[in-house]
Amino acid sequence: MTDVAEPIKLENLRDLISMGAVKTATIRGQKGGFAVLAKAGVTERILANKVGQVRMFATTDTAVKELARLGLSLFVVDITQYEKGLLRAPRTDVTERARRAAAALEHEQWFRAQVDEALQQEESGVATLHGHDDVWAEVKKATAAALARKNPEPAPSTTATPSRGRKKGS
Repeated sequence: MTDVAEPIKLENLRDLISMGAVKTATIRGQKGGFAVLAKAGVTERILANKVGQVRMFATTDTAVKELARLGLSLFVVDITQYEKGLLRAPRTDVTERARRAAAALEHEQWFRAQVDEALQQEESGVATLHGHDDVWAEVKKATAAALARKNPEPAPSTTATPSRGRKKGS
């Protein structure tokens, strides 16, 4: 990056482009990303963020989209000083949130398909409908069976166990 390039904020660059003062720009590769240098006459200005620091783009695509949005269609890409790296630390929280959202969407689509299928079966008369009392009786029966498997009744003991401690009333 050139040391003489003066920073320019986005809105100021937009104004210079709309007035025709900036006709070309350079997307210059640096460590971890790309900066945009706009040429106004003989002066190069580097695109800065709102606080005046160099605005870095993670990819050339994002820099190209920004220049196109500003109305500039002629630019050069200079990767002679580009070094691969990350501008920001990876956001594992965002990745996890996106994974959960995708799983929720997949479940939502599956559930809606199940409901649609059930409604179609009912409309066509193919669906088997069960009364509330019948379903509830089946649930109680299945619950009792599961509890019986989990907690089997202890077999009655044939030998008496001696009492430990004092007898009642003594």
